[in-house]
Amino acid sequence: MKYTLISKEAKIEKQSKNKTKRIRENLAGGLSILIIGGYLLLSSAYLSLFHQALLGGLLVVIAGITSMISSHTGKLSRILIMTICSFLTLRYLQFRINVSLAFNGVPDMIAALMLFSAEVYGIVIYFFGMFVNAWPLDRRSVQLPVIPSDYPTVDVYIPTYNEPVELLRITALAATQMLYPEEKRTIYILDDGGTKQRLDDANKEKAQAARERSNKLKQIASELSVIYATRDKNLSAKAGNLNEALLSCECSIDEDAFDGISCVNHGIQQGCGDLILILDCDHVPTRDFLENTVGFFLKDPNLFLLQTPHYFINPDPLEKNLNIFRKSPSENEMFYGAIHPGLDFWNASFFCGSAAILRRKYLMETGGIAGNSITEDAETALGLHAKGYSSAYLKKPLIIGLTPETFSDFIIQRSRWAQGMIQIFILKNPLLQKGLSVPQRICYFNATLFWFFGIARIIFYLSPLVLLFFGLRIYNASWTQVLAYALPHLMGAHILSNFLFGRFRHPFFSELYETIQSIYLLPAILSAIIKPRAPVFKVTPKAVSHGKDFLSHLSMPFYLMLVISAAGSITGIYRIIRTPEVMDAILICMAWNLFNMVLLLACLGVVWEKRQLRKQHRYETCEKVTLEYDHKYISGTIFDLSVSGAGIRVNNDAGLGVKDHLVLHVKDSRGEAYQIPVIIEHIIFSERQLKLGCSFVTDTLTQLTAVVNFVYGDSNRWKFYGQYNQDSRIGNFLGFLNLLKIGVSGFMSNFKGVSSLVYQGIKVYIHHIYRLISKHREDLS
Repeated sequence: MKYTLISKEAKIEKQSKNKTKRIRENLAGGLSILIIGGYLLLSSAYLSLFHQALLGGLLVVIAGITSMISSHTGKLSRILIMTICSFLTLRYLQFRINVSLAFNGVPDMIAALMLFSAEVYGIVIYFFGMFVNAWPLDRRSVQLPVIPSDYPTVDVYIPTYNEPVELLRITALAATQMLYPEEKRTIYILDDGGTKQRLDDANKEKAQAARERSNKLKQIASELSVIYATRDKNLSAKAGNLNEALLSCECSIDEDAFDGISCVNHGIQQGCGDLILILDCDHVPTRDFLENTVGFFLKDPNLFLLQTPHYFINPDPLEKNLNIFRKSPSENEMFYGAIHPGLDFWNASFFCGSAAILRRKYLMETGGIAGNSITEDAETALGLHAKGYSSAYLKKPLIIGLTPETFSDFIIQRSRWAQGMIQIFILKNPLLQKGLSVPQRICYFNATLFWFFGIARIIFYLSPLVLLFFGLRIYNASWTQVLAYALPHLMGAHILSNFLFGRFRHPFFSELYETIQSIYLLPAILSAIIKPRAPVFKVTPKAVSHGKDFLSHLSMPFYLMLVISAAGSITGIYRIIRTPEVMDAILICMAWNLFNMVLLLACLGVVWEKRQLRKQHRYETCEKVTLEYDHKYISGTIFDLSVSGAGIRVNNDAGLGVKDHLVLHVKDSRGEAYQIPVIIEHIIFSERQLKLGCSFVTDTLTQLTAVVNFVYGDSNRWKFYGQYNQDSRIGNFLGFLNLLKIGVSGFMSNFKGVSSLVYQGIKVYIHHIYRLISKHREDLS
């Protein structure tokens, strides 16, 4: 592949700019070190226990009042709260080092150091999190030029492996409807499930299934006038699939071309776009995706990436099984709503695998999508940031996707993320990467270090049990010391967390998500540490449906953990009676163990999987609509939508019946009108209204296109669907009560479900025994 990037003069100019940038960064870094050093010195000053308790309480009150009266976007209040809470944590840390690590014997010290190490890990992540979120950036869309001929060309890549064909059809169809000149846009279905390797599989059934799926995708590509592409072998998973298309271009300098290069494709593709939009096959784009994003690349020639949020229409397993979907912010909202804008301020927004546009020129400079880890997206961004290129993040929902349906699929996905980020941590440690700025090093290091939480969370579970069962002194502190040092630190951390992330994450939900993952991420983490090149990419199953409730095969560890914790509480009562002189430590560990039990109750609710019948998920909305029926027009309101149908409220006197054919007249936020034929499948009667369950008629491509455009095409609908513009924060006390309620409810759901299974099993067993006895009597007679 021939590729000439930039002239010698341009390289010299770029090196000069980078040198000036590094000088500024070094000066800023030196000043920061002086400030931090003075702050550390101040936080280590000696105070009596009384004065420490007084100071801690006063600072907590100031932080709490500031958080209540200040907007989360207020810069000064943000820095003030961070300063106060970091001071409380540093005071606690010096207490832990100087006081609470007293030597009580080798076993005690080993256990105490393990707990201390987990705490230090949490504190490091806490401080890094403060840094990342110190000054979040809120960008607005950049308008495209008036003249379409000035637009860059865009290749849309939709990689696929074994996902449902209909899922891919919807995404590809939506991509064809994006508002962008057709001559400037080319769409590719990159089928890694139809490679020659898979078509020639020794297993005839697998080979036949691959052929049938490949033929269906070719038909879809022909129907939608998009390009179907595959390759010979499934090398390097998703990264290899993308690179097969990306690196098939021969490029050279062309002063008249966008970015100063022009490319010719000698493969099966038709062109080589200046920009690459990557969409997972379940990520359906809105019609204005390119309108909102491409302008960034015209504004900033140094930009290599524009990332947008991943936005999910269905609940994850925790939300579904605990019945908290839309009652609490979704897990992904904290990352895409709060953390990623923080990364963007430091020019450290990274590629998240989909819903992002990348500049071909810079991708090809680094050899395409990186493939040394199974999180090829973050690794690619790390390499391009190290070359001095910039990224941006637009916090505007422009795709709707699917999150894993079952707990086991959820763990597959998270295990891949954990292993991939640990691979980057070990193989390409961001702290040692040349070319990165200091803030970028911290942001990437934080992103990789975070995924070791599985180890820390297991230690936090085991630590109170070590004292309750074996009497090991892992935390040498009295109640008064805990109140003076630990309590202000914990309260400050929760105040800051709620201030920064309360709109996107309710209190203690991070602990719940980490607990439910930790027991299964631990072996994945350890295997990646031992053999960092060993992990392989595993595709997350999508659009999975199951017709009944069932107990996840991953449930057993949580039953065992709950039983062990309950036994620990009973043992704690016995220890209080036998050794009242260490009652303080025992009571602290019992309270800690009780909190862990509340988390485990919720975990049991998660592993009792609720049935999922729909393959096309519905979402709530409230939109006026007109129904045409028998030459009459009826006003109504759509209250839910999916690509398969809609729920509509109309007056009770509308005179409608099941199987009636109607035409739906509706407009989107841009004013575009749609006329969609529907059939009434069922009706729910009430005194004043009818609730119509309608299915869309999509017999033709034109009809399906109208449905997809209406249901998925309007980005203005998504911002109201989620939590992005809502303040859903609740206090820490209410947050704990909410967690307790969810835990008890989850446990009861699990108990009822398992009891029902046991009852049904006993019935079947008794029936079987009865049949055997009856048969035996017949034989005797």
